[in-house]
Order: sequence, then C-alpha cells, then structure tokens
Amino acid sequence: MILIMRTLFLLTLATLTACANTSTVKIPQDYGGVESEIAVAPVEIPGNMYLSPSGWGMLFGVAGVLVEEAATASKRAALAQNIKEAWGDWRPEAVLGDKLAEELSKRGRDVIQEDEIVSLPENIRNKNAAARLWYNPDNTIFDHSTIMNHYSPTAIMEAGYEEPAIIGHRVIFVILIKVVDPRTNNVIARRRVVARMATGRYKLKDPAQLQQYVADFKTNFEKAVTKAVPKILDDIGL
Repeated sequence: MILIMRTLFLLTLATLTACANTSTVKIPQDYGGVESEIAVAPVEIPGNMYLSPSGWGMLFGVAGVLVEEAATASKRAALAQNIKEAWGDWRPEAVLGDKLAEELSKRGRDVIQEDEIVSLPENIRNKNAAARLWYNPDNTIFDHSTIMNHYSPTAIMEAGYEEPAIIGHRVIFVILIKVVDPRTNNVIARRRVVARMATGRYKLKDPAQLQQYVADFKTNFEKAVTKAVPKILDDIGL
C-alpha cells in the first residue's frame, strides 16, 4: 500500500506540472525597491479539490487504474465537496493573501491588502486547469481598475492556487504568484511552487472525523503557506 500511495503521489506531481508555466521571473529593480507599494490580490481557487482513488486499480495495471478512476469519480467528488463545505468561512486564498502581506510588510514594503477575493472570469472558471488559464499568460486577465481608482500601487501581486490534491493522508497544492504592472497589465514577476503537507489518518465518511480532519487540514495548510511565502518572495526578488 505504501508503494501504491507513493506512486499516486508522484503521478499527481507529474499531472500538476504538465502544461504549467514553471519558469520563475524576478521583478525588475524599478518595481522591487523598498519604496515600492504592492497591492496583494488573492485569486479564488477554481473548482473542487481532487481526492485520489485508494489505488487498488494499480494492482491490475493501466486498465485497472482507469477503471478505478471512473468507478469512484462521483463518490470522491462528493467527498471532496463535503471537505470544502466543512471549511465554513475559512478560505485558503485569504490565508495566502494575509501571509504575503505580512511578509512584505516585514521587508519594508508598503502593502495594499485586498480583503475581497478576486473571482475568476466566467469564461474560464469551469474549465479544466482554470488556474493555469489565469496564471500562464504574460499579462493579467483581471480588471484592476477598482484598485487603481483608490490607490496607486507600483505593482499588483495576484496570488492563488491550483486545485489542491488529497492523496491518502498527504495533500499537494500549488501556490501561484503573478506580479503585474497595473499601468501596462504586463507580468513583471512570477513564481510557481509545489507545496506539500501531511494530515492525520481519518475516516472522512464519519462526520465527527471529517470535522477533525478539516481542523487538521487548516492548521497544516497555514503552516505550509507560512513556510513557503518567504522563499517565494526571495525567488522573485522581493
């Protein structure tokens, strides 16, 4: 079983990397100085989390994997939705926005923190890999006129995730940071980081254990984001 879960973990990592813009772009000095003012705009997570199959299909080769994936898809999707609903008012997008604003402030930058989570456009929200349709282009897909009408930031940092993937008692999620010049809408820095965390072992169909799992998920997710943010800002020159 350990071998199966490791294989599922590696396959999920490969899937997350496919067709993604994995290049890191450092912010130009004109934008990254301590006198710069940066608006942090958290971007909504598209769709539901991905909950992996148990892995029994791998015992029967590729055909078994495909059969298990198809046979269990609806039940896994329903369970993933239950997990997301159990989050309540907690939003991982807000966690990322808060941690980025906090770290940027520590580094002497003036920060404009948007409390409202930026919604993905309707034309991409329900598409596969919607997060990549936001992240991959070399310009922003959002209208930041509201920020610009109230403030005059040097740059706007769009911050979000790809859909988290739950594999057994492990979770993989991808943090996406895209910094744009609000006057040209062009990307001036970007970073994509795969983060991992562990949770306890729970029977997610049990309502009481589901609540315990969600509490564990939130705590470990916030720890993983807190650990990742300083390195991300270092990598893009902030």
